[in-house]
Amino acid sequence: MDIEDKIIWVYGVGEDGVKAFTDFGIENLIELTRFCKDNPELLRQ
Repeated sequence: MDIEDKIIWVYGVGEDGVKAFTDFGIENLIELTRFCKDNPELLRQ
């Protein structure tokens, strides 16, 4: 998933960062998971 999918990098005090999802990004991920579960044959292509 890319920034268009609402994923952001969150940086702390040091140089380390962590990938995080916005609320919209979480909704997209849930919807993608449902779609893949409903259409498992698409994953084989």
